[in-house]
Amino acid sequence: MWEYLITRPLGWIIQQIYNLVANYGLAIIIFTIIVKLILLPLNIRSQKAMKKQQQIQPILAELQKKYANDQEKLQREMLKLYKENNVSMTGGCLPTFIQMPILIGLYQVIRMPLSYLKGVDWMIQPVIDKVYMLRDAMAASIGNLATQTEAVLSNSSQIQLSRWAEIVNGPNDPWVINFNFLGLDLSTNPSSALNYIMHLDFSHPEILALLLIPLFAVLSSWLSMKIMQKQSGQDQNNTQVNQTAKTMNMMMPIMTLVFTFTLPAGMGLYWIASSLMQILQQITLNLYFDKKGDEVVVKLPEQKKLHGAKSKKRK
Repeated sequence: MWEYLITRPLGWIIQQIYNLVANYGLAIIIFTIIVKLILLPLNIRSQKAMKKQQQIQPILAELQKKYANDQEKLQREMLKLYKENNVSMTGGCLPTFIQMPILIGLYQVIRMPLSYLKGVDWMIQPVIDKVYMLRDAMAASIGNLATQTEAVLSNSSQIQLSRWAEIVNGPNDPWVINFNFLGLDLSTNPSSALNYIMHLDFSHPEILALLLIPLFAVLSSWLSMKIMQKQSGQDQNNTQVNQTAKTMNMMMPIMTLVFTFTLPAGMGLYWIASSLMQILQQITLNLYFDKKGDEVVVKLPEQKKLHGAKSKKRK
């Protein structure tokens, strides 16, 4: 089901883009922009929710001070405040959750580019024959892969098959994919650069430069997360929320680094493009809601006036 609901639709979109631009990296960037535009209405709703979360922080601080010795009462009053203003503390995280199935589906597309970008049918005999031909032609230089069956190669070595097709048949082979983007081979894992560094071999700067992918991915992801936390008021005086934010600030960069370091660089490029688009949307929408402040109105629970707070609506 996942294959047909997520992976194949994503693969089809990237395939159409690649057919137009004939560049793997550019196709991923355009795909990212399209995904962000599709999710824009959800991001607008999420941004508005975060803006309200930010607006209610001073009122939450008053509640925490007033009911410091009565946690049960504090929780009830906080729930009233959230309900009165239709605020969900997880509302701003929904776009992030939706990104996860996209990431998983995109990983499959990147891992099996011949299936999704080139539409290769692995069940037909000419394709099976071609896989064995490429394997045998490259047998002297591909190590353990020289003994693998067609099923294994077509399932886990599609990037290698595309490379072999170019080596054996030339750049016009229909299986050849242009993985080059700004001098970087996006089909290569950035982790492969470590082997060259450990042997003090700096003769392949294009491979060493792949380490920039996870670095920029971590920085852009961290910056996007910090902007989101600031806009939702998580940087203000709320001990429980701050503790959650600190955990996220630690775990997300680690997760981003592991994924973008160990997976093909195309995944890291998507991560960077997605984070940069998210930052642009966050800043733009935040400016919009600041300008249209009357659309984000915070209301006090009617049955209780907080100490030192006015009963009128707060913006």
